[in-house]
Amino acid sequence: MLTKSSSTRLFFFFFFLFIFIFNLPLFEQASYQPRRYVHVALPSNWSSAQKYCREHHTDLATFRNSDDFDAQQSLCRYSRLCWIGLQRDKDDSNVWNWSDGEESNFTKWRHDQPDDYLGAENCVVMEGMYWNDLSCDRYREFLCYENSILVKENKTWEEALEHCRTLGTDSSSSNKYLNHRFDLPHMDFGGSNSYAKKEIQEAQTAEVWIGLRFLAGEWLWVNGMPLLKELPACPVPGLYCGTMSKTGELLQMRNCLERRNFFCS
Repeated sequence: MLTKSSSTRLFFFFFFLFIFIFNLPLFEQASYQPRRYVHVALPSNWSSAQKYCREHHTDLATFRNSDDFDAQQSLCRYSRLCWIGLQRDKDDSNVWNWSDGEESNFTKWRHDQPDDYLGAENCVVMEGMYWNDLSCDRYREFLCYENSILVKENKTWEEALEHCRTLGTDSSSSNKYLNHRFDLPHMDFGGSNSYAKKEIQEAQTAEVWIGLRFLAGEWLWVNGMPLLKELPACPVPGLYCGTMSKTGELLQMRNCLERRNFFCS
């Protein structure tokens, strides 16, 4: 008799065999969606900003095309200058590389930029809707990005969490949560979720699950990000999960057993 673990491995064997034979794309959904950007109002030099983005998000902001650039919706408009993930190549002053290694020819240089070829201004800030080169040691706020996927499947909150945390992991591993690449995401209660507001319009449910959860007597984001808003300390029993609506509103206190679409980030 097949055990649960052996039947799971058998399922994934035939699943990947099917993908291979018919040459179908795997997890294609993640490849064409614009990215979600996060403005971090923590003045840092470029290297510290890069480290923060890699620890808490994916990396410093990278723009592959105009859709990506439009998705950030001028998040830096109040801070004037924000680091992005572009840095001058050490061996060729005319070449600029993205922090995450992305190969992209998309640019938004201001008409007189870049203007320093002597090696003093090797990093890039966004000023309004354009880019300037600047010394990497300056302290500026910055933009991070996250890869997000809208999953158009109706699942409970727990099922959605498991789905996200098993994306891109070793299907034969006994611990599917080990070193997971995706999670149910955290969102900004302040309302600057421009990417999510756009993508959620494609959802098949009025609300989608996000990573907000009431556990052990407190609300938290399951990916470990700090909760920046005080929420009800005594929610109605069973209404312990958070959603985002198509208007962009973040709604706590939903029944975790309800089934809806969700974001993975």
